[in-house]
Amino acid sequence: MRRLGLHEKDGVTTLDRESLMTSLGGWFGIVQSSVPATIFVLVFATTRNTVASAISAITVSLAFVVWQLVTKKPVTQAIAGALGIGLSAYLTLRDGGHPADYFVQGFFTNIAYGVALGLSILVRWPLIGFLIGLLRSEPTAWRKDKKILRRADLATGLFVTLFGARLLVQLPLYFANQIEALGIARVAMGVPLYALCIWLSWLLLRSSIAHVK
Repeated sequence: MRRLGLHEKDGVTTLDRESLMTSLGGWFGIVQSSVPATIFVLVFATTRNTVASAISAITVSLAFVVWQLVTKKPVTQAIAGALGIGLSAYLTLRDGGHPADYFVQGFFTNIAYGVALGLSILVRWPLIGFLIGLLRSEPTAWRKDKKILRRADLATGLFVTLFGARLLVQLPLYFANQIEALGIARVAMGVPLYALCIWLSWLLLRSSIAHVK
């Protein structure tokens, strides 16, 4: 339940500031998810040099990995982030690539998550409800309550809306080659809106979670 910001203690499931920060990867995760794209855009806006922009983003991402190693903290998230930045840099620097291609990976990620969550609603197994059911060690019991099922649909729909909104806003900027605006939208619609969806989902489901038996 880490990605949903929930934790269970003494049989009680809660969402608080600490668990929400954990779901976002802590301050390190927030910085790691935002800084490379910001660096890419800033360097590109200053130099109009795609190679320098991509290398700067990769360097920052690798620095996060090194920092985690030096501080002896888990490196899985940092390595995954570095691999993602590496793929974005490859798409940008490959033959026929363009600066805006740095953000293409994010489009496919949003499509994949949005489709998966949307399908889970259509088949009446909203993924947020299923995950919460797993947390309560009752993966199917929650579906017997129409109220909980309806709220799980709404909570899952919040994330579908988030991923869809990202594409709706960012794809036109991509095709218009508006690199700076695309970078701003990427950061602004990243962690802040994800955290908002977690909080709104909690408001929808917190009264229902305790009744899953």
